[in-house]
Amino acid sequence: MKNRRLVLMASAAAVVVVAVIAGFALREGDQLATSPSPVPSTTASATASASAGAPSASPSASAAIGRYVSAGLGYSIETPSPWHRSICSAAVVTQQGAAPASELFVPVIPREEAGTDIGPAYPTLSVTVEADPQSLSPRQWAESDPTGVAGQRIEDVVYADRPAARKVFPGTPLAKYFVANGGRMYTVEVNTRTPNTPPGGAVPDAPMLQTMLRIVDSFRFVTDAELSAARAALPTPLPPRTPEQVADGVAAAMAAKNTDALAGLLSACVTTAGEQAGGSFVSREKYVDDLRAAFTAGLVVSVRARPLDGDRDTGNLTIASTWQDSRGTKERKLMLRRGENGRWEWQGTLERYS
Repeated sequence: MKNRRLVLMASAAAVVVVAVIAGFALREGDQLATSPSPVPSTTASATASASAGAPSASPSASAAIGRYVSAGLGYSIETPSPWHRSICSAAVVTQQGAAPASELFVPVIPREEAGTDIGPAYPTLSVTVEADPQSLSPRQWAESDPTGVAGQRIEDVVYADRPAARKVFPGTPLAKYFVANGGRMYTVEVNTRTPNTPPGGAVPDAPMLQTMLRIVDSFRFVTDAELSAARAALPTPLPPRTPEQVADGVAAAMAAKNTDALAGLLSACVTTAGEQAGGSFVSREKYVDDLRAAFTAGLVVSVRARPLDGDRDTGNLTIASTWQDSRGTKERKLMLRRGENGRWEWQGTLERYS
């Protein structure tokens, strides 16, 4: 139960230093689509939208028809523009062992992805997959689910052409769905709670609500052939890169105020955090634009590429840096993170607030 709760919190960017990036999940591989036509509110038993249109493994074709295919988790779902799989997720998310896996979908363009340790300022939709070694039924899984709000009820439904259960949010047509496949339980959930709404969230406006219902109803499992095609279409992983290479590269680029070089070293989402305090994240594109403007305004950053502090076995290290501008001088740690294929990257900054 604790694991299931943690993955949802990570999807909302709850743990700033690491999980703001890792859980939000969303790196390259976004699928943009054409805007949907208005559709009536639907229920879980209405599977027409879920079965319409076979998913394509080609990124460009998937974008054209507005359907994302998960090569790691074996499902597909509509992504009407600007909805897409968050850039803060790894290129491929897989569920192995007891640990849950989650993919997050957001309704803003990649550049505008942002949030705090409380979460993003926009609704999101997540698909979470967890091993089901006890072969619990969807209803049993829903009954044991520790998340929810007062007044929710559980209903038996048909979802993705399978027996399923859903927890209905009081006063809205939105629900959280549970459906089993291949010894795993899939949970499809919308999150309308943002920093500006009360616990439990708020009902989105009519166009947003209609789109979210359409996306939820479009969920379906892919065939073996579709899954093989999606995996074959995945981009080739970038080569490994050591933390020393990243540290040296960041030091040289900061000294030269070379934001293009820094962009090549940065994570897709960049964290700005405080030690034992909150933090925030923005897209790499937005962070680089802001850094470029700061350099123009006189910012000077000095990076000490050695020593590397931390335990590299955990995939997280830091190096020291000094940031000086018209407001004064700040000491910040630069967080280095091991990404996919042993490729290290600069994740963001961490400082102690006095």
